[in-house]
Amino acid sequence: MIARQDVQEIFPTPLWIVDLEAAAAQTLNAALRAEIERLIAPKPKLAPGSSWQTAQDLHRKPAFAEFAKLVLMAARGVQRFLKVDQYTMAITGCWANVNPPGAYHLMHHHPNNYLSGVYYVAIPKAGSRIVFQDPRPQASMIMPKPSAYSRLTANAADAECREGRMVLFPAWLKHTVPTNVGDSDRVSIAFNLMFEDFTEKMSPPLWEGNMARGG
Repeated sequence: MIARQDVQEIFPTPLWIVDLEAAAAQTLNAALRAEIERLIAPKPKLAPGSSWQTAQDLHRKPAFAEFAKLVLMAARGVQRFLKVDQYTMAITGCWANVNPPGAYHLMHHHPNNYLSGVYYVAIPKAGSRIVFQDPRPQASMIMPKPSAYSRLTANAADAECREGRMVLFPAWLKHTVPTNVGDSDRVSIAFNLMFEDFTEKMSPPLWEGNMARGG
């Protein structure tokens, strides 16, 4: 007879959620939104479901210098958690998304980076979430409907979008943003990070071999 049955959870996929102090977030978001609106003005006409988007170089603009420092600070915390804070990271791309009512983002990921993230500048009163797909390809093959969904029985997970919140995740993790069902714009800033000296210090083989010699 069975004496004991345990569960061991393996290969977790972490998300890191950073919330700013309310007063600091309000001040920062007001400045960020004003600059984003300036960058996309005059707003071109959009097809239904589409969004406005800036160039991917916001981290190089003086108006976003404070935000770039915040991203690197949050990334440093992730590095400490993963025990890779001995390496220096750099922002490789940073851009704003303005999703009017009815807009959404299709499932995607961010190749050639180690970390990705998004910061929320403005969220409609109706709320919003970012949805992450189970990265295991076999997870969607056999899917009997469970009597209750949980992190062990679902093939997707989400995080709540809040003004002043930053969500960081592995760049390979596929994600989507559902339709904005509110009556105001959803404004966010997305970014990618990679190790500055990856090719020099991290891409070489992790093992050392010895040439075989005959006796």
